[in-house]
Amino acid sequence: MKFSIVTVCWNSAEVLPKAMDSLRMQSFKDYEWIVIDGGSTDRTMDIVRSFAGTALKWISEPDHGIYDAMNKGIALARGEYLFFLNSDDVLYDDKVLEDVNSFLKNKPDTELLYGNVVNLRADGNLLRNFSHITSHNIIEDGICHQAIFAKRALFKTVGEFDQRFKINADYDWIIRVFNSGARCAYMNRRIAFFLDGGAHSLDKTYLEKERKAVRLQYIGRHRLALRLFRARIFNRLHKIIRGHKPGILRITDGRSK
Repeated sequence: MKFSIVTVCWNSAEVLPKAMDSLRMQSFKDYEWIVIDGGSTDRTMDIVRSFAGTALKWISEPDHGIYDAMNKGIALARGEYLFFLNSDDVLYDDKVLEDVNSFLKNKPDTELLYGNVVNLRADGNLLRNFSHITSHNIIEDGICHQAIFAKRALFKTVGEFDQRFKINADYDWIIRVFNSGARCAYMNRRIAFFLDGGAHSLDKTYLEKERKAVRLQYIGRHRLALRLFRARIFNRLHKIIRGHKPGILRITDGRSK
């Protein structure tokens, strides 16, 4: 099996159908859908069970947060590559899996593929382009998990999501991947839509405090301050020259139907 698509949800009956439909409409069918539900009390599991086909696995039980649930999904996965499509995310169009599969056929040694995502916001949609990401600047910028297809074996090499971090474990994980020397490849393609409103956007103070704790694991305090200062200068110059931050562009895309 090529892909394991992991969806973490809890009381997501209002948003889950769009995520599920975006998966169901994929032209490439060699995938399994793994749903890790936190013990929903609404119609979430009824919606999950309506998913046609045999390539469905699900768990519905209390968990210790999103990364505990994502780790459960990793344990259940049998696909060669994993992708996390959470309940309010939507695949960009019906050719995403087909195009990613074609890309991986041409680069079969790829351990982590990352593309672009569209951030749906009340004040206008943003295209997040990660073409500028390298092992040298990953610690400043990171990559949204909605942009990433990761080889299942990679989670054995670098480990699963560290649950000490409540909203930055995916950021910590992607730094570990790049630091490990894993074979990473950028695909200039939009992978998914994702909404503002998750934990990352609801508590900015805690987000930055925890993100700093992640960074300090990998570089010392003085080097961190220098690298972040350089990144801020670069971002400011880029904004002056191009009118936007590196990798971020305001667009008019709407959510896929």
